[in-house]
Amino acid sequence: MANSWKFYGRAADLGALLESLRANRWFFGSVRGRRRIGKTALVKQALKTLASDDPDGCRSLYVQLPDSSVGDAVTVFRMAVQQSDLEDTLGDVNKIANLPSLAAAVGTLNREGVIVVLDEFQVCFQGPLQGLPSLLQAQVDNLIGSDRGGLILLGSVQTEMEALLASRQAPLFGRRTFSINLDPWTVGTVFDVCADQGTSDPERCLTLWTLFGGVPHYWRLFFERKEVLAKIGTWAAWTEEFCEALFLRPNSSLRDEGEILLGRELRRANLEVLRAIAERRICSRADLQATLPDSRGLDARLACLVNDLRLVTKELPVFAQGSSGKARYSIADPFLGAWLAAVQPACRAERLGNVEQAISSVLLPRIQTLEGFSFERMVREAMVEASRLEAGDFPLSDLVRGYWNRPRNGREPIEIDVVAWNDDRKRIRFGSCKRRAAKHNQNSINEFRSHVRRFLETAQGRRYRGWQHEYALYAPKFPAETRKRLESQDYLCQDLEDFEAMLTQKACGSKGAL
Repeated sequence: MANSWKFYGRAADLGALLESLRANRWFFGSVRGRRRIGKTALVKQALKTLASDDPDGCRSLYVQLPDSSVGDAVTVFRMAVQQSDLEDTLGDVNKIANLPSLAAAVGTLNREGVIVVLDEFQVCFQGPLQGLPSLLQAQVDNLIGSDRGGLILLGSVQTEMEALLASRQAPLFGRRTFSINLDPWTVGTVFDVCADQGTSDPERCLTLWTLFGGVPHYWRLFFERKEVLAKIGTWAAWTEEFCEALFLRPNSSLRDEGEILLGRELRRANLEVLRAIAERRICSRADLQATLPDSRGLDARLACLVNDLRLVTKELPVFAQGSSGKARYSIADPFLGAWLAAVQPACRAERLGNVEQAISSVLLPRIQTLEGFSFERMVREAMVEASRLEAGDFPLSDLVRGYWNRPRNGREPIEIDVVAWNDDRKRIRFGSCKRRAAKHNQNSINEFRSHVRRFLETAQGRRYRGWQHEYALYAPKFPAETRKRLESQDYLCQDLEDFEAMLTQKACGSKGAL
C-alpha cells in the first residue's frame, strides 16, 4: 500500500534553514518562491524539527497576512497570538490595534526568543499594509546583535517580494541574515514521490510532470485520489478521471489556479505574449511578431517575462552570443504552460458543452502534444541532475538544450534534441527524444544522423570531429525487444526507468537529496 504524504525533496533547503535557526543569535530571513512551491511547509518542518530537539525551547508564531485592511491584519495577528499561547509574553493583546503596535509586538516576541513568521508578506508592497516594512525596519535595527528569536518573511509574488527586500530603496534592504529561494522539485524527487505513492509507471509519471512540473501542492492534490486512480487501467481513462476531478468540475481545486497565478504576476500586455508562447510551445521573436503584429514594446515585454518574472525561458543555439535573432522562447513553468495550452481551453470548452467532450476533443489531444516537448525537458533536467550527483554515465561539461540553425543558403535547418559534451574526455553525445519508443524507427534514426552530420559540417561543429561520438535515443519506456534492436545498432537507449535508477539510488546516499 502506498505511503501517506511526507515532506519530500527539501533536505538541502531544510538544512540551510535549520543552520540559521540554530545559530544561537537573532536572525532575519526570507523564503521566496512561486505559489504552491512549499514555502510554508518548509518553515513549519524546520520549526517542528526544532521543537522535537527542544520542546521547551522553541516557541513560534505563524501569521498569514490578509490582503484586506489594517484592522483585519491586526485581528488576524491577535488571534494567532492567542492560539499560540503567547498572550503572557505580550500582555494585553488588545493593545495591538494598528500597524505600529503590530510591529512593536513582533519586536517584543523576538526579544523573548519567539520566532515570528509572516506569510504572504507581498501584501505589504502596496495598499493598506504598505507602511509595515518601515515599521519593521525600526524593530529589526534594534534586534541586530540579539542572542535569540528571529523573523522570517514568506512571499509568493516574486516581483513584489523583490521590491520589498532587494530594492535599495526598500526599508528592509540589506538587513537579512539569510535568504532562501525555493525551486521546484528535482526530477529525482519526482521519481521518488511517484514510487512512494504508487504511481511508478513511466508514462503516467510523464503526464504528471507535464501538468504539475515540480510543484509539491499539485502532486499532493493528485495523490489524495490515488486509491481511486490506481484501479484505472488505460492512460486515457486515468488522465480523464484526475483531470476532471482537479480541473474541470465547478468545485475543482485547480480550476482557477492558472488565473490566480497569472493575475498575481502579470499585466495584460505581458499576458498576451505569454499566451502566444504557450500556444506555439517554442517560438522565435519573429514568430511572436507575426502572431502579435499590433503589439508594441515586444522586446521589453520579453525581457520582463524572462529576466524579471522568470516565467519564460530564452534559449540560444550552441555557441550563440548575445541577443541572437535565433533565440527561442518557451514557458519556464510546466504547470503554467500546460494550463495555458491545454487546461484553460478545456475549461472553456466545458462551459460551452460537456465535460466528456471537453476532455476527449480538447484536453487529451493537447496533453499528448505537450508531452513530447515536456519529455525533452525532463530528459535534459535528468541528465544535468545525474551529472551533478555523479550518478550518470555522462559527466557534463555543458549541455545544449537543442541545437538549431536556419542557414541563409537555403539548406535544411539543423534540429538535435540533446547535444552534451565532456571536454576532459573529448566525448560528445547527440540525443533524439521521442514520446513513444516505436517512433525511433529507421526513418527517424536516419533523419537524426543526417542532422548530426550537418552539425559536424558547420564551423562550430568541426571542432568535435575527432571526438568520441555517442548517439542516444530517449523514450519514456523502451520495451525489451525495441531496446535490443536499437542497441545492436550501437545506439544508447535510455528511458525514465533508467534515469530513476540513476537518480534515486544516488540520492538515497546523498546529503542533499531526499
